[in-house]
Amino acid sequence: MLVKNIFRLFLVIAILLSSCSTDKNKALNRGFHNMTSRFNGYFNAREIMLLEETNLKDGFKDDYSQLLPVSIYPDEQKSQGMYAPMDKIIEKCSEVIERHSIDQRKIEYIKWIDDSYFLIGQARLYKQEYGLAEQTFLYVYQHYKKDPARFRGLTWLVKTLIETTQWDRAEEFLDLAESNIRKYPKEFLGEYYATAADYNIKRDQDYEKAIENLEKAVELTKKREGKARYTFILAQLYQEKKNFLLATEAYGNVLKLNPDYKMRFNARISRAIAFDVKGSDSKAIKKELNKMLKDIKNEEFKDQIYFALAELALKEDNEPLAVELLQKSINTSVSNNKQKSLSYLRLADLYFDRPNYIAAQERYDSTLQFLPEEHPEYFPTEDKNNNLKDLVRNLKIIKLQDSLLVLSNLSTGDREKKVKEIIEALKKEDERKKQAELNNLASAQDQTNPGLINVAGVGRKGKWYFYNPTTSALGINDFKTIWGDIQLSDNWRRKNKVSNQIVEKLDPKEKEAATEDSVEQAQRYNANFYLEAIPKDYKEQLAAHCKISEALFNVGTIFKESFKDYVNAINSFERVVTEYDTSQYNLPAHYQLYRIYTINEYEEKADIEKKWVQNNHPFSEYAYLIKNPNYSKETKETKEKVEEFYVSTYKLYKYGLYNDVINSCEKADRTFGKNHLKAKFDLLKAQSIGRSKPKSEFKGALEKLIADHPSTPEQARAQEMLNFLNQQITSGGATQNKAQKVSYVRDAKDQHMVILSAKQTKNAGFSILKNKLADFNKSSFREIRLSITESALEDKTMFLVRGFNNEADAIKYLKAIKNNPAVSTIVSQFNGNQYLISNTNFRKLFKTKNEEEYIEFFRKEYML
Repeated sequence: MLVKNIFRLFLVIAILLSSCSTDKNKALNRGFHNMTSRFNGYFNAREIMLLEETNLKDGFKDDYSQLLPVSIYPDEQKSQGMYAPMDKIIEKCSEVIERHSIDQRKIEYIKWIDDSYFLIGQARLYKQEYGLAEQTFLYVYQHYKKDPARFRGLTWLVKTLIETTQWDRAEEFLDLAESNIRKYPKEFLGEYYATAADYNIKRDQDYEKAIENLEKAVELTKKREGKARYTFILAQLYQEKKNFLLATEAYGNVLKLNPDYKMRFNARISRAIAFDVKGSDSKAIKKELNKMLKDIKNEEFKDQIYFALAELALKEDNEPLAVELLQKSINTSVSNNKQKSLSYLRLADLYFDRPNYIAAQERYDSTLQFLPEEHPEYFPTEDKNNNLKDLVRNLKIIKLQDSLLVLSNLSTGDREKKVKEIIEALKKEDERKKQAELNNLASAQDQTNPGLINVAGVGRKGKWYFYNPTTSALGINDFKTIWGDIQLSDNWRRKNKVSNQIVEKLDPKEKEAATEDSVEQAQRYNANFYLEAIPKDYKEQLAAHCKISEALFNVGTIFKESFKDYVNAINSFERVVTEYDTSQYNLPAHYQLYRIYTINEYEEKADIEKKWVQNNHPFSEYAYLIKNPNYSKETKETKEKVEEFYVSTYKLYKYGLYNDVINSCEKADRTFGKNHLKAKFDLLKAQSIGRSKPKSEFKGALEKLIADHPSTPEQARAQEMLNFLNQQITSGGATQNKAQKVSYVRDAKDQHMVILSAKQTKNAGFSILKNKLADFNKSSFREIRLSITESALEDKTMFLVRGFNNEADAIKYLKAIKNNPAVSTIVSQFNGNQYLISNTNFRKLFKTKNEEEYIEFFRKEYML
């Protein structure tokens, strides 16, 4: 009996060992490898991927004020956090492929091998290893020609190409997919059409084609989450194309799919904004929005609801109500800075269109306080705000100086009486604005909590003021308006102290504007300020007129160039040419009138201005511009060519090609003659002579530069070098050897290392870093064989992480450790440095022993 059992055991072992072989393509072998590959490796890898994708989607915050992304990918920091699980997936799937693949005559007999390759491709994409992801997906598509799943590999190949903006290649593979669309399994078609729509949107904003593809994606997608997302984006595209009927219907379809609460809420808001009041009655939509205002779940979303109601009011041509609702949106905004910025922006646009430029500028300025820089409206708004700031400042100058000139012609008693009237009018206007804000606030509180105590002082029972998040936030904003964004400290009430701290952080122009604003506010009700500013004699009156003429010309230019407001521009320029015909702005004002009349085809008026310029100033630049409209363009093109030539010459200097720099500078002299960069060319030439020629030639070049370019920064720099050179000659060159810098060169193809260094201390804490790095490398960079060695450089301890074949790999690693708290905390604790360096530059560094010199090169060159 024992013998029989032993024999059976050996038989089972033999069968198992035989079935483990991947050389034999037998049913028993295939069954074993299919089962083992699926349940041992692929299943676990897929579970990790599902968990990570769920975490990625849960952690992603959709911005419903912009077009939602079709697919969700990690940014650089989130990608770094996914390194460890993605590497596990790659490791498990690679093991499945290595141990279980039966690939004979280009046919794979194990079902889970192509799926394992696909998971590896996804992991590469999420790790932002786009080249490897592209290769993997392409392999899946090309190698598994009899497996329908190959088409999902093709779709994800296109996704990868879209992420890397390889538009031509993405289009090529989309065409390939279209030609094989009948072979596509139906389960993969929804994802394919969504990817095609993503391409249409991101490449050239072809919304028509994107809509066509998304309509198919919605129809073919079965999973509710994906279907809801595609439907929402489809609704946004309809809205963008002004097809409000279809947009409203699509947002309604989103609600039918019962997505998460945030998407449901935004679908309702967006449906209200897209609603076509001309085609249907808006009562039902308004009723729904007002009901949402009363729902406690929407406490933090009231600002969005008011914004939607404001958009409806605008569609119904009720602008006063829209302004009131937008103000309520701003007042009730607690934590949603994006919505607050959009409400301010909409309000600013309304004032701008009236036009009320002063009110518009105030709102644009508020918009920029809350709008993130990455928002597509940020920089256009910033440009408009800056132009409006200049416009408002100049308008105030004109108004003030005109008023002062009128007052200068009155008797002393009448002046004092008039100034008092001005101050009283200002007080009434300020009080009116303050009361309007209080009314808006009280109205917003009524909507937020009917039982709340009235801010204006009317007692009502209910929640205490500070328990209400809306009013509390408003109180914080009011505090910041008065005192600034200050930290808790002694004497915090000293407003001047806060103001000075804020002003010190501004650039010179902002400092000047901030000072002007604070002075204006302090003197707003001060009668002596106005009386003392009144021109007392002819000289002061002339100075006031000079300010007016300059401001008028500036106003006209801003109206013309920035806002295309030709009516107001003409008014400003015509006042210059009639009232200030002896000022320096008379000629340019006539030319600007000529340009405006020409643009608007007022031929007779344009001809009058043209003749005036040519008859009175025939040799001026403006006369040349009238004769040859390309005069300015040709001058600009020459200037741009000089600048391009200088940039290329400077690159030669950075690469250490000093003889080429000298030749290039001499060529610039022959080609361009005197130009606006002549001093810079001469300085580059002198520095190159200093690097490659005898000291006597260097000295001669510096002396010539100093003589040719007086009162320039280049002259000052040349004088410094000449003084230093004379000192070197006097001391026999000892100083030169000490001061000479090493020329570091950036070579992206050279092998690299990453260095973490800090000053040596008695504290042993920095040595822990080596273990932290080893753990980090093992968890997040297990695919690369990295080594860590310890070294010293004078008073520095250095950890050298080696094993990077090129600069790109080293940059990726450096960014990852900077975002890793376990590593970066230790480095910052010891005021350490983190940088990458090529092997060639590392040898130079250890010769000079000057780490700061290399770090200066690293920061300037890499800007990481």
